[in-house]
Amino acid sequence: MRCLSFRGRTWVVVILAMSAVLAGMDASAQNPIASRYARDQGIAADPAVIFAENFESSLSTILSRFTSWSQSAIVASTDRPAVSGGTQSVQILPLGISGTLYRNLGAEHDRLYLRYYVKYLAGDYHHTGAIMGGYFPRTDWPQGDAGLKGVRGDGSKLFAVGMESMGTPNTRLDTYMNWVDMPGGPYNGQYYGRNFLSDLNLPMKPGTWQCVEFMIKMNSAPSAHDGGLAVWVDGVLKADFHAGSPLGYTDSLGNWHFAANGAPFGGFQWRDTLSYGINWFKIQNYDDDGSANNVLYDDLILATEYIGPINSGAPVADKIPPAKPKSLRSP
Repeated sequence: MRCLSFRGRTWVVVILAMSAVLAGMDASAQNPIASRYARDQGIAADPAVIFAENFESSLSTILSRFTSWSQSAIVASTDRPAVSGGTQSVQILPLGISGTLYRNLGAEHDRLYLRYYVKYLAGDYHHTGAIMGGYFPRTDWPQGDAGLKGVRGDGSKLFAVGMESMGTPNTRLDTYMNWVDMPGGPYNGQYYGRNFLSDLNLPMKPGTWQCVEFMIKMNSAPSAHDGGLAVWVDGVLKADFHAGSPLGYTDSLGNWHFAANGAPFGGFQWRDTLSYGINWFKIQNYDDDGSANNVLYDDLILATEYIGPINSGAPVADKIPPAKPKSLRSP
């Protein structure tokens, strides 16, 4: 975001730059999956849901639903979101630098939504949050993606989109993204993850449960720039990147800035081959800086449609009054 020198116009720039963000919200956001299930009960059986984990089972059962993990760094916790229908969450400590729950989806997806609840317990993390991505070829283990522009030395491909805590100390939520068409040049020879939400200053709230959801839409052809990214926090759409919106620019490091007088966003080219799509996700607590701090996760859903926050009341269908009976006869 560029701030104008005229005091009264700074907020105008913000409002105009963000007006396009809401315009591209897809229709599924108007009918969230979670709205149909009180406290997520039964949501795993929804046809749009491809994975659901409420962390209510034993630790061994929870771990069995993931492809790889750091078992010694993961424990159950009775701390949970107030709206949760369960009694526990999972706590991850960066024991040995990183604690991770990773799942190979076993298939390629062109559009997925990941919703989860997270509670940061402090303001000092490095790469801690949820990440979706794609590897070609697929793998049952998370790979090191830092510093790569979508291609490894052996020719294998990747993209990774994370929602992480950012800042020194951590004060905001932001993206950390690596892909084949990432803008900007290298830093000390490395292509570090790009931040696209820093201007929004989405608050990270230590000690508070937050509902985070993000959507990735893959580009439809190897050279196409029609991929997208959308982010919601506590059920509020915060950003929607797609070809033509929002307005802004990328700086020399490849990070995005919103600007009402900027150019329309050109769209994402997440991949340069259709051989792979979104095929894995993970939640992690990676911290090689300073003291190790725990983080809590709960009520994770992966789906092909917008999920939304937990519905703390009755399912939407139960809120619709029954139709009045017809052809009533007077006694």
